[in-house]
Amino acid sequence: MSDAQVPVLIVGGGMSGLAAALFLRQQGIDCRVVERNTTVSQLLRSTHVSPRTMELFRTLGIEHQVREVAEKFVLGKYWSARDLPPRHLPRAILRARSLADVVQGDVVVMAEGGNDFHDIGPSEAVWCGQDKVEPVMLAEALRRGARIDFHTELSSFTQDADGVTATVRDRATGAVSTVRAGYLIAADGAHGSVRTTLGIERRGRGTLGHVLNVLFKADLDAVLGGRRFMILYLTDPGAPGMLFKLDDQRWILGVFGDPRELDADKLSHEECAALIRRATGEPELPVDVQTAMGWWIGHGIADRYRAGRVFLAGDACHVLPPTGGFGANVGVQDAGNLAWKLAGVLHGWAGEELLDTYEAERRPVGRATIDQALMRHMRWSDPDDTTPRDERDQTVVTTAYRYSSPAVAGPAHGEVLGHELCIDGRPGMRVPHAWLTVDGRRRSTVDLPGETFVLLTGGGAGWAEAARSAAGRLGVPLRVCGDGEARVRRAVGITERGALLVRPDGFVAWRCEDGPVDGGALHEVLTTILARR
Repeated sequence: MSDAQVPVLIVGGGMSGLAAALFLRQQGIDCRVVERNTTVSQLLRSTHVSPRTMELFRTLGIEHQVREVAEKFVLGKYWSARDLPPRHLPRAILRARSLADVVQGDVVVMAEGGNDFHDIGPSEAVWCGQDKVEPVMLAEALRRGARIDFHTELSSFTQDADGVTATVRDRATGAVSTVRAGYLIAADGAHGSVRTTLGIERRGRGTLGHVLNVLFKADLDAVLGGRRFMILYLTDPGAPGMLFKLDDQRWILGVFGDPRELDADKLSHEECAALIRRATGEPELPVDVQTAMGWWIGHGIADRYRAGRVFLAGDACHVLPPTGGFGANVGVQDAGNLAWKLAGVLHGWAGEELLDTYEAERRPVGRATIDQALMRHMRWSDPDDTTPRDERDQTVVTTAYRYSSPAVAGPAHGEVLGHELCIDGRPGMRVPHAWLTVDGRRRSTVDLPGETFVLLTGGGAGWAEAARSAAGRLGVPLRVCGDGEARVRRAVGITERGALLVRPDGFVAWRCEDGPVDGGALHEVLTTILARR
């Protein structure tokens, strides 16, 4: 007999695991997270929080808190500007031999400017380390009622037709207990045990290189004379790597090299400081080393995202180079896709087959994203490499990807990532952004889903009653919105008589462009996409 029961057990308390807990609690599903470490992540590899992830944080009510602890991006300002306000960065990726070269302007500009998101969505990207994002996520997950057990590891698990039985161990006391869960989400990282226990292979280019991350404090702003950047690739042969700023005091230097020589467990803080001075070209620089840790750059994706009642999310199912800043964001979006589907099955308004659409939708996105990250890695690592690559726009990769699955009522998209940025209301796309008035408040269409489905109407009479009837018969949580403004209709691609059905994860499930009101069609769509037949 199990010591505890829970609808969903989440293994791993990093960004993907905490996101899963947040989205499940948003849907009213109890969950428990077990994390082997004693606190939230200190592995500072993820710093870019994409606009799409910020949109999801917005639906959870934590966008503002994340912004408060983040560095902001400045549009229209470039790396050479010296008058930026505190905690603001230009979108600049540079390559130079030393900081002195940056001051003198002797740099290669790898990327700069761009990515104005104002017309695409209500949220902008921020620059924020996991060590600041995860505490915000943790506090909100706890506030919403999730149980989070740190210093607790998964020892083993088995599954049957009705659920998963897991053995967990308290690493402080050694106490062992069993948990019976309806489903298990493995967000236990690239080296987690769940995927390998299930026998799921990961395929791709494999290991691309080793990096030693050194977190340190130093007054590099004074050295740079106010010049700022997102990432600076430093090319000194003795300590090649990438430098980026975390906040007003802290920096990270990622040194590329042989793990036998760059062993975080063996290098002293003074040896790490010497690497920083060598890489930056500042031999007298006062450096306060905080910590160091090694990690591998990789490229690969799991053959499957699901095995019975166990689902993989985040780095457990895809690993990718940090170039592009996609990694942790993809994991948060995995969780957002999976949580509402699990909620539908557990609440009884969706059929079990809906869960198959998690892999059908997210794995193609994962595959395309790891390849886009690899292309950027190859280009940024070697600016002399002129090999043609099919890189897609950053916003296409992070926000304008498309789903094709039985949970979308519309034609399949030819590609997951389009060649042009297009978010026009077709089923399988994230709902287009437009401002409208809902209950007297100015809201984005992107804000409306989250807890429920949303039927966005063109203002025509009849859709509200049709939606209440269809959703009521199926027990589906659905609300109707629409202020009838022409610009909103144009953005989502409907007329006054049309309607757009948006899933809880913010993706369009169905579009009726020009009526007439058809409650039977809406009922049929809900029945089909929710696997209720």
